[in-house]
Amino acid sequence: MIRTLSFLLLSIFLSAGISVHGQQLPPLKNIKLSKRTSYKQQEPVVLKVVSYLFQTPIDKKNKSRTEAGQFLLNWMNGTPDHIFYLADEQVAFFNTDRDLLLMYMAALTQYTLTHPEMSDQKLLVLGAMSLVLPYLDQQEDKKSWPKELWQLQDAFEHHRLENYLYP
Repeated sequence: MIRTLSFLLLSIFLSAGISVHGQQLPPLKNIKLSKRTSYKQQEPVVLKVVSYLFQTPIDKKNKSRTEAGQFLLNWMNGTPDHIFYLADEQVAFFNTDRDLLLMYMAALTQYTLTHPEMSDQKLLVLGAMSLVLPYLDQQEDKKSWPKELWQLQDAFEHHRLENYLYP
C-alpha cells in the first residue's frame, strides 16, 4: 500500500515537472512575423504564449513574461486573419495598468482562436472576460484596481456579467 502511494506521489511529481518543462516558450525573438502566412503559422505559438501568461503571475520584473506579452501584442496588431476590437467600454476596466490590459488582450486572443466560428463581438467579450477575471482575482496585488474593475469582478462572481456589460 505504501509502495503504491509512493509510486503515485512520484508519478504526480514527475508529471508536474514535465508539464512545467512543457510550458517553456520557444525563443520568441527569433520568430519573424513578416508575411501573411507567418501569422497564421504562428497561431499555435500564440496559444502557448497566452497559456504561459495565464500560468504565470503578473510580475513586471519577469523578462520572459514581458517578452511573451510583446510577442502577443505584435501578433495581434499584425495578423490579417483576425480583427480584435478593443472597445472603450471594455478596455476602460483595465486601462489603469498595462499588465491588466495585456491579460484582457490575452484572454480575447485565446477565446477568439479557440472559438473560430464565433463572430459576435458581445459573445467574444463575455468569453474573454470569463477567462481574464478569474485569473486577475488570483493575483496578489489588487490594491491598484479601479472601482470599475471591482464592480466588474463582483458582477462576474454573481453571474451578472452580461447585464453589467450590456445593460
